[in-house]
Order: sequence, then C-alpha cells, then structure tokens
Amino acid sequence: MGKVEERMAKAKAKMEELFGPGGFERKGPLFEMAPPEFGDFTRETIFGTIWADETLDIKYRSIATMSALIVTGKHRELRFHLRAALRLGFTKEQLIALICHFAFYAGIPVTLDALYTAKEVFDRWDPKHPKAKSVK
Repeated sequence: MGKVEERMAKAKAKMEELFGPGGFERKGPLFEMAPPEFGDFTRETIFGTIWADETLDIKYRSIATMSALIVTGKHRELRFHLRAALRLGFTKEQLIALICHFAFYAGIPVTLDALYTAKEVFDRWDPKHPKAKSVK
C-alpha cells in the first residue's frame, strides 16, 4: 500500500469513528460541485494525517476543533463536530461548558450563537440512530 492509500485508509477509519458508519463516503453539495481531487485531498490531509496523528487523543482534537469553529462562527461545521463529540462520549453538559467558556474570550454573541447551534444538535440527537436525525 502506498502512502496516499495508507492515509486514505486512516482517513476512512477516523471519519467513521467520528461521524459513524458511512462517514467517509458522505459528501455534501459543496464536495459534489468541487473537483473530486478536492474531496480526496481534504479527507487525506485533515483526517488521514492531522486527525490520525496519535500525539493528541481524539477527544483533545475534538475540543480543539470545536473551539476553532465556535470562535470563527463556523456553525455548519460545528454541527458535525458536536455530533462527533457526542459519539465520542462527551456529555451535553460538557459541551455546553466548553461553549460557555468562550463568553469572555470570544464574546457573548459568539457564545450565544454556539449555544443555539448546540441546542439544534441536542434536540435532534438520538444516540441509537445518530445520523437519522442529523442537522443539515
């Protein structure tokens, strides 16, 4: 197996760990619009290299990722990573505490927007069927 194939295999495993069965194959409309190489490069790099690096535990990476998404207001991606965090065993209370931690560092409006996003995810979360009620 070559290096690219090895990274793609790692990406598939990591994406399924985070997003559930089929997480690697799922593609949103933006990936369908972009050249296939864009999706391959993104998965290979982000999940096959960065997330697959075992220097940091997956839960630390999850916290770092959600933190970046919260403070930059990237709520579409935050929804995916909140669901991933629930799959990884974070409690709703832990995720709310993480979001509230940003009130004085990133501002109250940033915190409130992230709490609204979390509420949408929590209201649709079914741990038995996490993808069945996913937020788009």
